[in-house]
Amino acid sequence: MHIGYVTNNEMKYPRPGYWFGGGIEALERALQACPETVFLGHAGFWSHISKGDQYDKVSRPKGKVVPGGKLIEMLRLYPNLYCDISAGSGYNALSRDPEFTVEFLTEFQDRVLYARDKFDNVHQEFLNSLGLPLDVLDKIYSGNAVKLLSR
Repeated sequence: MHIGYVTNNEMKYPRPGYWFGGGIEALERALQACPETVFLGHAGFWSHISKGDQYDKVSRPKGKVVPGGKLIEMLRLYPNLYCDISAGSGYNALSRDPEFTVEFLTEFQDRVLYARDKFDNVHQEFLNSLGLPLDVLDKIYSGNAVKLLSR
């Protein structure tokens, strides 16, 4: 689910060529209404990893993750919510606070999926630099996707 917010540095809504189904609240309603459907969060979804109001001000918030982010709350409440770490949004969310990211990836290791939509290796290099256990990395790199595909 691609969540997109119109921030101060972007074109005004509606953005041509983009589906805009609302923000994190719309995703939460979908999670509640369709508990048997797996949703993969992507893009602006990641701006909710940290508590605060930056999600609608900048497309990729910076700085240490502040506890209490809506994304964390939703992952704990809805077992049908998964995370797609591709693109700059996923990389930014994880790389902005590596210490937090180790805790995050450990807690949610069964619902994070490695993906990439760029022709570089920054996601993999970053994940490999965190010192995560091999079984956690295996789940993120392929195990979780295989599990979903075999449902």
